[in-house]
Amino acid sequence: MPNTIFITGAGRRIGRGLALRFAKRNWNVAVHYGRSEEAAQQTLRDVESVGAKGLLVQADVRNRTEIRNAIAEAAQHFGGIDVLVNNAAIYPPPRPIADVTEELWRGVLETNLFSEFFAAQAAAEIMQQQPINGRGEQGRIINFASLGAYQIWRDRIPYNVAKAAVLQLTRALARALAPTIPVNAVAPGTIEIPEDPAPGTLISANRIPARRYGTIDDIFNAVWFFANDSSYITGQTLLIDGGLSIAQETSQE
Repeated sequence: MPNTIFITGAGRRIGRGLALRFAKRNWNVAVHYGRSEEAAQQTLRDVESVGAKGLLVQADVRNRTEIRNAIAEAAQHFGGIDVLVNNAAIYPPPRPIADVTEELWRGVLETNLFSEFFAAQAAAEIMQQQPINGRGEQGRIINFASLGAYQIWRDRIPYNVAKAAVLQLTRALARALAPTIPVNAVAPGTIEIPEDPAPGTLISANRIPARRYGTIDDIFNAVWFFANDSSYITGQTLLIDGGLSIAQETSQE
């Protein structure tokens, strides 16, 4: 019986890329979206085109009830959830401290932090009702942090704070859900997605020790590891940044 993965924000960019790569490995994929319905429908078609089973679910990740209902729907449809990937996030334009409104502050924290807790809480309740597998597990949770969790970027206070909090959330969830649900995180650096570029300009690749931008494959390899490999790893965050975090010039000006 194929494993099932629930990916928040799977309609576009990294979430879409992960959905397609898991589908190619014959995983069932719950394709979640918030507002990108058309893109999510295309992701679902592409998931099913490689022979995998998919399900489209909509929810505002900031709304605890909506995301709980979406996860419950996926679990009922597929007979359970093996892995939750908390990918959905926003990266608003830079804003000087004086211009950070209450609406912006709440929006970033609720989307990039609250949502990961709400989804993890809902998925864990379902996973804890599932049989323990041969590795002594009932499921796995993978959060998305960011290089911005470790660095302070100019005029990105809400984003830096929210992503830094995800690191501690991951550790707290790992302890709370041990020993049967490992919880880890990935922290991407500068990722280039040519078919769906992010707004703004990427930093020069020459500032990255790897001398290139990250790709969705780089992210997938880390997520795949946390989804499948050692259950003795929990509460950890893996930086996927080509060494940018250890470079002499680290600040995103």
